[in-house]
Amino acid sequence: MMKEKRMRITMITVVLSMLIAAISGCSKKKPDETPVGAETVTTAPDEAGDTNDTDASLGEVKVLRWGTHWVAGLDPNYKDPTTGEYTLDEATRQASLAALQAAKDQLNVEVEFIQYATDTRSELITSVLANNPVCDIAILWGGSENTVLSQNILQPLDDYEDMFSDSEYSWMLYDKMYGHNYFLTSKQAFIPRWPLIYNATMIEKVDSLKDADGNTIYPTTLFKEGNWTWSTFKDYISKIKTYYANTAAPDACEFKTVQAYETDHRFAGLSAMFAAGGSIYGADGVKADSAAALKGTSFIKELMDAGVMTDCGLYDDGYTPKWCQGASDFQNGGTVFTDCPDWWIGGTSSAAAERGESVGIIPWPRPDDMSADDPNYRQVLTVGDSIGILKGVDAETTKLALEFLKVYYSTYYKTLGGVDSISAYKDSAATDQAAGFGFDIFNEKYGDDLLSAFQYVANQTIPNDYSDLLGYRGIWDDIFGKSLYGIDGYASYEVSIAANKNLFTDLASKMETILSSDEIRDNIAPNISVTDPLVFPAGTDPSTIAFSDYISIVDAVDGTLDATAAAYDYSATDFTKVGSYSDGLKVKEADKSGNEASMNAAIVIYNPDNKTAPTVTPVDGYRTIKMDEDASAIAWKGDFIASAVDADGLDVSANITADISSLDTSTPDEYDVVITVTDFAGNSSNVTLKVTVAAADE
Repeated sequence: MMKEKRMRITMITVVLSMLIAAISGCSKKKPDETPVGAETVTTAPDEAGDTNDTDASLGEVKVLRWGTHWVAGLDPNYKDPTTGEYTLDEATRQASLAALQAAKDQLNVEVEFIQYATDTRSELITSVLANNPVCDIAILWGGSENTVLSQNILQPLDDYEDMFSDSEYSWMLYDKMYGHNYFLTSKQAFIPRWPLIYNATMIEKVDSLKDADGNTIYPTTLFKEGNWTWSTFKDYISKIKTYYANTAAPDACEFKTVQAYETDHRFAGLSAMFAAGGSIYGADGVKADSAAALKGTSFIKELMDAGVMTDCGLYDDGYTPKWCQGASDFQNGGTVFTDCPDWWIGGTSSAAAERGESVGIIPWPRPDDMSADDPNYRQVLTVGDSIGILKGVDAETTKLALEFLKVYYSTYYKTLGGVDSISAYKDSAATDQAAGFGFDIFNEKYGDDLLSAFQYVANQTIPNDYSDLLGYRGIWDDIFGKSLYGIDGYASYEVSIAANKNLFTDLASKMETILSSDEIRDNIAPNISVTDPLVFPAGTDPSTIAFSDYISIVDAVDGTLDATAAAYDYSATDFTKVGSYSDGLKVKEADKSGNEASMNAAIVIYNPDNKTAPTVTPVDGYRTIKMDEDASAIAWKGDFIASAVDADGLDVSANITADISSLDTSTPDEYDVVITVTDFAGNSSNVTLKVTVAAADE
């Protein structure tokens, strides 16, 4: 039975992970996104409905341009260039197609999907400055919002706020920021970014957590009874701490013994603040010093002082928790409770299932003096992956774009969940979602209670934490961490937040000034890149080198900058000594708006008198070549050549050339390919590889 359950949970986890990635539209992209080239795709009639079916009274079809950094996660007709397969899973794809058809039927709207050609933050501002917005609807990956907002290129959406007053759509519009509505969301989230989870199997071993009949009192039992409060939680993990005090943790864990509640104090603190009705920055502005915030942070300090909550290791600064270490230790069986990043949970549950253990989720507990139905008792959802409308999009198109988003996402989620309203979507999808995360909702003893707890969390998980989006989170993290550990003379959180509140208010004042003006603000630093390898013979006088000939500096707004005006620091390189200096050159230059960029580049100093041919080492058991593989695109370095060094050990593998004149990838056979490697002094070595072109069925 356990093996069968593991297989079921694991399979659902994989499927759901794919679904979550697809519906987010952009959540998998990181801040240092890689441009993949501009692309526009208009939905084909055979995929999104026949254009002849539209009521002629609606008039001419209106095309809305929907911009994203990741078109593969948004456009249902996008196919992988390599495989030719649709990039969205079929359920998500059909929901998207249905949503596009609904928009066509109801609004006479078609969509042109726009793939940003460059970094989102650069592309949007340059298009607005050119009075030609790249899109009518702009998707912003999580983490880019504050940069874009401070460019002052987003329209306030206050005039359209009433469009989202109905509960069917109210979840889409973020609260006001700096007095205005700027962002929307497309996500129906089921859990916080860092929910509180626990190992039920480890809890079952604690005798002091059993009732008079010997039945384990699970967190879900206490939550169901209305007793899941701070004092109850503290007592609960105190009993766990006592039981596991001398139990060795797995070797990979941060601590030698199993912990009751090993976590990251930043996320526990944020959850405690929201559970008490507080926030860092919310609809009412900066609230990091509110009574509720003080109450939440004080409770975390209480747990840590009692030794029942432990930080998951610290970095050298003495107050910053190690990133995701608590989740890693939970996955390995080193802690009973943790606040776990949502993207980690599936793997954690699978690892626990492999050990025959079960994982559950529970709402973050509430203060003892707060009732369970108090509206101020909240679970925290840090926002990200947002939607905005650029300045320059006319009022008529803006209103239509917002109507489109309402129709699109209403239809999308109703189709995905097989329900009649978005409000019913979460309850409908809760079972699959909970099982997909690997939570043991099929357990005969507590499965129903666990599912109910999950449903509660899901319905409470609505956008409410804007601190990360607006740049306040890092400030708060430092203040809270230093106050907990007394770093830099910091006292209690209450004292520290009062002493440093100006860090929040100054940031808010600066942003309010920007947004109250009509000026578009360039806040994007130039991009500095190396155009030619910085390779010089030993004995070169660096003062004679025109480093600007090797460097390109391009600004999103100002265009190509004068590289001769940049500052070049080569003091880290010894031009008399052969070697590779990874940070041998430091380059700095600012654009016209004062945004400064810096880059470190490698410098190689070689022996010009070297007469020894380089040493070339093929990969042991290198791969076969696929039939009809593009020979010109083969990665000879790495796939076939393991290393190439000169007489002094300098890497010269960048100087590999392959003679493929006799290689015919259309015909299975064995071929000779001559690899030539030339070092910096001009010495060459040749290696002949016998490569095999495999038949298609091999």
